[in-house]
Parts: sequence; structure tokens; C-alpha cells
Amino acid sequence: MSGDHANENALDTEMKVHSLDNESLGGTDENAGENLVFDEAKTSRALALWVCTDDLPLQIIEEPCFLHFVHTLNPFAKPGNLKMVKAECLKIFKEERVKIKQALADFDGQISLSVDVLKTPACNEYMCLTAHFIDDGWEVKKWVLSFCRVWEVDEDVSKMLLKCISDWNIENKISTITMKNNSDYDALVKILKHRVQEKKKLQLNGQLFRVYCCADILCSIVMDALDEIQEIIGEVLDLVACGRQTPFWHLTYHALKEVSELNSMGEFFKDEYHGVEIPPNDVWNKVGGVVKLIGSVHNVAKSLFETKYATTNNYLHNLQDLRASLIPESMSSDSFIKPIAEKMLQKFDKYWNDMFLLLALTTLLDPRFKKKYFEFSSLKYEDSDGKLQVTAVLDAIQTLYDEYATTIDESEKSMSKSSAYFEGEDGDGPCPKSRRVEEGCDSSKDGFDWVQEYNQFTQSKGRCPKSELDFYLEDPVIPWIEDFDLISWWRASSSKYPTLARVARDLLAIPISVVTSYDAYLTTAREVDLGLLSSGRDIMGALMCTRSWKQSDSDKD
Repeated sequence: MSGDHANENALDTEMKVHSLDNESLGGTDENAGENLVFDEAKTSRALALWVCTDDLPLQIIEEPCFLHFVHTLNPFAKPGNLKMVKAECLKIFKEERVKIKQALADFDGQISLSVDVLKTPACNEYMCLTAHFIDDGWEVKKWVLSFCRVWEVDEDVSKMLLKCISDWNIENKISTITMKNNSDYDALVKILKHRVQEKKKLQLNGQLFRVYCCADILCSIVMDALDEIQEIIGEVLDLVACGRQTPFWHLTYHALKEVSELNSMGEFFKDEYHGVEIPPNDVWNKVGGVVKLIGSVHNVAKSLFETKYATTNNYLHNLQDLRASLIPESMSSDSFIKPIAEKMLQKFDKYWNDMFLLLALTTLLDPRFKKKYFEFSSLKYEDSDGKLQVTAVLDAIQTLYDEYATTIDESEKSMSKSSAYFEGEDGDGPCPKSRRVEEGCDSSKDGFDWVQEYNQFTQSKGRCPKSELDFYLEDPVIPWIEDFDLISWWRASSSKYPTLARVARDLLAIPISVVTSYDAYLTTAREVDLGLLSSGRDIMGALMCTRSWKQSDSDKD
């Protein structure tokens, strides 16, 4: 069921307009409208539910067009006033919060957090804390847990974060936190990490805890390139009547690319173009070089942020392509482009080193890649450290798998189901424990000499039982599919790899970017929605949270 249908059903359930039975009253169709009974309380509830489910401003209930629409449906209807609907919104928030808190308490997986700081036109800042996880039904959840005003970034954000995770009682389930790559947040991450470690052991000794925002690093290296031609961007873009830059770097890139291509085609061969002075050749060379650099970044960003399935497994190979394109530019003979590319590569390499392990783990859990991708990439990119990296990644996934295997109750593993997949006709599957004991050596038996022991040793397969991880890695990679839904694949394979599927479920829920879609191209902080801002500070947080919870339910339907 679509989100729109879910909203219609919710409204139909919440807002029932009762009518008297015309036949019992002797009424006719002509006077049926006069017998309608209007319930103001139910109407306020329905309007509040609508506002909490869709991104509608509260003020819509006072708009003349909306009132006209309601009166057309029922001339006697009197929609609740703003105060009543606000009260209902807060009531819905409190009701839903109880349900969400219980759902988080019942959830037996890991929760990843993301923190974003949004700004208002008045330059006030609001912190948005979101929980990311994949539930037992393999549905991706993104629930806003807190949206509140920030007064002093350094001190207030850490206090608010600690209070929030304590209020939600999720300290023992947090696995990672994704934030912008600002060093100002280092102290905050350290404080949060310490709090979480008081409640639980972090995976891989906390190596994965801090997740650096990919959208942020891509934006940062693009701005490094644009800054080098900042003084000439305006005069170049004036030629196509778009001299003013936008806060979205991909739009600036497209405009520069367009004007550069027009120049290459001889469009600006005269000294002036529609009264605008044509820049000299050295300017065009600089613009062309920067456009080429940013084009490599844009191709990767498009693959990551404008795709249907933007899960963690898609990042490594795309970012490796970007790195491969920056390296030769950093060794360019062009004295203008070379230092720009070097700066971009240096900044990108730091991100690459910080994030490699997490991105590699999720790549390993993609059945199209597994170990094969690392073999391929080490040859393609002539990476001398490739073998060492593969070893480190395999050690990490083994450690993770072992940790999950020891914490998952044996009854939840469905071993009887998974063994059917793993037990081959040639007996290569895992040996039952009883069989291994029978085939082992019992030196306490009378008359059991070394010959018998040796014969039994040579006849036995002497193999250790294989784990789900072993079987998964040994299975052939599946054919390449462009729009591959990895979460659906693991959901379907969870009976075959019950423990490994739990590992995949938690890793794939980790957000690699704080923002996605077109917000990932923003060069400035995201702004608070004006409709939300107009609702008033007393209800902004409640609406932001409730909308994320209700929309998640609607998407599921």
C-alpha cells in the first residue's frame, strides 16, 4: 500500500462524520446534509494526524482555501482552531513516543546514529539526532529521536546527545555515529564513545564508531577546486546569464561545464558576446581543468546519492574510482591543476583511510563482490597494499562473525534449516559433533594401539566444521546487477546464513552520509523547513520526530 493510501486510511479511521439514518427519520436525499453531526474533537484529531504524517504547515487549517474545501464537504463543519490542533499534535507525539521507545527496547540489533545541525534564516541552529537500523522484518528505519535548538555547539550538543540517548535508553545498542567531518566534533564523539563503552563492548574495539560523512568530504574537495577559480566564475557564467552561484555545487559544475563546452565549440570566438567581454584563453584553460576535476567527483556523487538503493556497499568501488582519477591529475604537468588535485587527493586520502575498513566490510557482504572485488581492484589499481588490506578485512569480518555467533542464542540460529543448505552430497558440510567424537581418538580404550589410531586418522577427513561465513565466501559471486537491492538479498538469504545475516543487517544500516539525495550537494548547512519553523518552537521538535515515525509506517504500508 502506498503512503498516500495509508494516509487516507488513517484519516478515514480518525475522522468519522456520523450521519443519522435518513430512512428512520423519514428523511430524503435532499435534506440528508442537514442531518449530519459534526464532531469538532474528531476533526481536530484528524487534522493533527494529517499534519503529523505529511509535511504540512499547521497554518493550513486557517487558510481560506482549506476552509472553503472543508465547508464544501460539509457546510456545518467547523475545523478546530490552531490551539486545538497543536494540542492534538503533541498528544499524538506522546502516544507515538511510547510505541517507538518500546520498539527500540524490543529491537535486538545495533542502532546507528547520525547528527546534523540545521540553520534558520536568523542563523539559529537546531540539532537533529536520527536513529538508523534495519528491523526484524528487514525494513530500513530512520527515526528522528530529537530535534532541538542548539545554543552553544561545543557544550550543548554533547549534553543534549547524552541526555537523549539516556532518555531513549539505547546506550547499550549504539554501534556508530555519523557526523560532518568537522574537527570541532572530535571531543563530542569521544564523550559519546566513552558513555556507550560503559554500557557495552563496541564492535572491533570501536574502530567503526566514528563514521565520517561522505557527502561532506566530496563537497569539501569540490569547494577546494572552486575556490581556486572563485574570482573568474562570475565573469565566465555571465556569458550564459547565470553569473550568480547557487548553494548546490553540482549546479555550479553543470553551469561551468556548459559554458566551457560552448567555448570549445567556438561560441565565444569574438571579443564580446551579447555585450559581455570574453575571458582570455588562460581563464578558459583553468575553468576546463577544474571542470574535469569536479566532473570526477560529480560522477561518483551521482552514483551514491541519486540511486535507488544507496546502501553502504555501493561506496567503496565508487570512491576507489574517484581516487584513481585524482592520482594522475595530482601528477599533472599543468602547474595550475597539479596543486589543486594534490590538495583534493590529500584530503580524500585521509577520508579513505578513516573509512576503508567499514566500506570494505560491507563490500565483502555484497554477493556480487565478496573477496573477488579486492583481487580485481588490487590488479586494476596496481595496489601494492591490496593483499594486506584483504587480510585485515577478512580478519575483521571473522571477528565480527565470531562475536555475533557467541551472543546469538542457539535456538534462534535455525541450524536445522541452514544445515540443509550447507550439507552437500559429498559430505563437505559441517560435521555433526557426535560424528567428530566417534571419528576422534579414544586412547582410553583397551587394545587401541597406534596402528588403529593411524588408520583412523588416515581414513577420517580431518576437517574442521565450516561456518556460515566460510560457505558464504566460498560460494561463487552472483552476476552483476546494476540496481541491486542488497537488503532484500540478505532478507531472502537469512535462513541460509542466519548469523551472518545479522552482521549484514547491522552494517548495512549504518549511514555513510548525514544527508542524501540533492541535499548532499549543498555547500551550506541545511535550513529548517519554513513550514516547520512557522509552527512554533514549542511544537517543532514533536512534529519533526512524529513525521519521521509516521512516514516510516506509511512507507511500510
